[in-house]
Amino acid sequence: MADNNRISIKKTSRVLAITCVAYTTVATILYNNYQIDLIDYSTPVILGTVATIMSCAALQRLFCSLLSKSYLSFGCKGLSSRETVPFEANPDTKEELPPTDNTTSEKQVESPYLKEYEARIEELRRNEMEKKTAIVHAIHEYTTHEMSQFLSIDDLETLHENIESLAYGQTELYKPVRSKPDNQIKSPSLRHYAWNIGERLDISLIDRAKFIKQIFPHELENATIEYLCKNLRDSVPAINCHRCPERTGTIISVVCKLQQTAIISFC
Repeated sequence: MADNNRISIKKTSRVLAITCVAYTTVATILYNNYQIDLIDYSTPVILGTVATIMSCAALQRLFCSLLSKSYLSFGCKGLSSRETVPFEANPDTKEELPPTDNTTSEKQVESPYLKEYEARIEELRRNEMEKKTAIVHAIHEYTTHEMSQFLSIDDLETLHENIESLAYGQTELYKPVRSKPDNQIKSPSLRHYAWNIGERLDISLIDRAKFIKQIFPHELENATIEYLCKNLRDSVPAINCHRCPERTGTIISVVCKLQQTAIISFC
């Protein structure tokens, strides 16, 4: 690279020297033979050429500084001095990539205390699902036993579907039902029913109140959500006892003859 620059300088110097000698020779010949002073004609040309060169150099430096600072943009990005020119790989040569098989994972040392983590999490999730399934099954049996006297078979089936929606958070699937005209269920029994299933499913009071309000809109026509939420109770006038299989839980009904109330709970 240095040799090329040196050769260019030598050529430029040679051209300038020849130009000066030729200019002096022509000016001398014209002045001696024809009394023509070449300087009078060449001076404006030389000065104009020098001014043009200086102006171009100044404008070049100005535009370079503006473009480098992104003050001007013509829709394209030039390579800065810090950017590297992308290297085009030869298609004939294959780049050797580091192995991506199981060698990397084998090098990572796994803690012996975390080997059973995934299995334990899966076991806990499975146990939780089995527990919830058993609870929902017990609620279905309890519902069939207590609500058969108040509902037709179609409404009872709809109520079981609503229980599934309640248990798995699909409240938008609730469908209303209505008790038999000759044996309508009362508000205290509905509040007690909502209390019981809510305790087993660990549901908030407001969700229990919304459940019975949407499922039994006719029976609870005059009751508001706020009233139902504040007046859910776990004791109502005595009702029949029902015992579910031990695997799904037991519903215990303790009848108090003196107070004519029954306390129902799941265990």
